[in-house]
Order: sequence, then C-alpha cells, then structure tokens
Amino acid sequence: MIAYIKGEIAHKHPTYVIVETYGIGYQVNISLNTYAQIEKLERVKILTYLHIKEDSHTLYGFADDAERSLFILLLSVSGIGPNTARVVLSSM
Repeated sequence: MIAYIKGEIAHKHPTYVIVETYGIGYQVNISLNTYAQIEKLERVKILTYLHIKEDSHTLYGFADDAERSLFILLLSVSGIGPNTARVVLSSM
C-alpha cells in the first residue's frame, strides 16, 4: 500500500490532483473536502488509499487520516465502491 505521497502539486482539479515527486506525477482522486484544504497549497503531503481492480490501480487521496478512515469504512458497506464513497465524503 502507498501510505502517502509528498511533493509539488503539478495540477489541481476539484476531483483529482497530480502530485509530482522525484520526477513522477501521481494522479490522485480526491473529494471536494480535500480539494478545499489543499486548494491554495503548492506542496502537499496527501494520505492515500490504493484501490486495485482487474483492469486498474487507482489512488484516492485525503487531507487527513479521519477522512481516509471514513473512506475505508464506507468501502466495507455492501454496494458502495470507491467513487460512491468519495461522493459521500464530498457532501460532508
């Protein structure tokens, strides 16, 4: 598991951020809550969760551990996937 990524923000969007660290740009899907907390920052340490499926490996990022813990808890609910969990976090 990738616990966090620390580096310079190369691109920000309300649904994702690209964090460059040692010449590699990592696209990390984020909630609107996380976006609001990192919106004005140029460098960031973003906590992550790596979701692995047959056809993709997707990183989800969080500004704090409480948000990441809630995301993981939401994933344990039957029928809720990572994108639905992210929408729930965005609405809080």
